[in-house]
Amino acid sequence: MSNKITFENESYEEPILQVKHLEKNYGSNGVLKDISMSVSKGECVVIIGPSGSGKSTFLRCLNLLEEPTGGEILFKGNNTLDPKADRNKLREHMSMVFQSFDLFNNMNVLKNCYIGQTKVLHRKKDEAIKIAKENLIKVGMADRMDFQISDISGGQKQRVAIARALSMSPDIILFDEPTSALDPEMVQGVLNVMKDVADSGVTMVVVTHEMSFARNVADKVIFMADGLIQEEGTPEYIFNECQNERLLKFLGK
Repeated sequence: MSNKITFENESYEEPILQVKHLEKNYGSNGVLKDISMSVSKGECVVIIGPSGSGKSTFLRCLNLLEEPTGGEILFKGNNTLDPKADRNKLREHMSMVFQSFDLFNNMNVLKNCYIGQTKVLHRKKDEAIKIAKENLIKVGMADRMDFQISDISGGQKQRVAIARALSMSPDIILFDEPTSALDPEMVQGVLNVMKDVADSGVTMVVVTHEMSFARNVADKVIFMADGLIQEEGTPEYIFNECQNERLLKFLGK
């Protein structure tokens, strides 16, 4: 009988995600240096910072697409870096929306959103399709369910990716610069969908260069630079009160 940690502990105490002294090195290059932060259930945490500051690497460490060099990641009270931890199970509870969409081009929109449910969560096909349709309607893709991925725009692809993530009923959704690959006119539509997701109470960690989203939607904003968390706080603090020179330079003040 397996004794693997499965991350299904509902008796954990907040925060739902806690990172302690996380480090990530590539050889002698320290990309993440002593990162500590937490995310509470239902919170929208937005990470901002210059390119190359380690934001995307940090996000990929959270669901172990990248292997941290040191530190701890506690998810629902379980140490995800424990050798007994079931990493595939972790990713069932922690969905990710990528900047490059990562959709299945050989499947239509609807199948992209239900196939994971049947294969990974072992839901019955009828139930999975029902959930997929509900989430595609939420993201404004009701009239595109039968379309092939190659026949929809970049903004529509990202809406499908968000619907797919929601359909897995995760505890947290990680967004890795979800608008960076989009044409400018498509960006606001995707940001509006993400705001709706946040308003519905889904726990989110978002890496983005969209300052308006960080200012208007986030519960907490983290500013990263040079592999460190330089500042964190409410949007009001980060954008209006903080006098950190590195942050002010980044914001162009």
